[in-house]
Amino acid sequence: DQVEAMSLADTVVVMHDGVLQQVGTPSEVYLHPANLFVAQFIGSPVMNISDAQFRQDGGQASVVLHGEPFTLPPETLAMIAAKSARDIALGIRPEGVVLSHEESPGARQVDVHLIQPYGPFDIVDLKVGAGTLRARTVSGFVSGRGQRVWASLDAAQAHFFDKGTGASLGLRLV
Repeated sequence: DQVEAMSLADTVVVMHDGVLQQVGTPSEVYLHPANLFVAQFIGSPVMNISDAQFRQDGGQASVVLHGEPFTLPPETLAMIAAKSARDIALGIRPEGVVLSHEESPGARQVDVHLIQPYGPFDIVDLKVGAGTLRARTVSGFVSGRGQRVWASLDAAQAHFFDKGTGASLGLRLV
């Protein structure tokens, strides 16, 4: 199973339907998935994947997920345009969704939908527009369902995929 492979192996080989998807160290496969299959197969909980629409307002770039805009670095749109992908999915692991009790630049106010306690950390499902986004927080950061918190995306942990092919666009933001 993938959890055991990620824990014990020096090199991980990911296959799907008999086709090689990616070979790399556990860190490489986790941090730089080659495609949507690898992104969703490796990691627990799975990576958040959402259709992404991008927009620019003045010097500010944002990605719209489930109808809600999240701020990204201004160079994002030019990097995506250079890849010529039409339909793009954004992937971000739960630890890349940053929560706060107070408003911060680029953050969106969201509602807590579900809390899954795991001891030292919680996995929190957030209601974002018409969808959900999963975040990883320290245990007890949110107190209950319906609580409002502020969510932002750590752009350095964002992954962009061509929805047609599933391939990673290979973009790294800092």
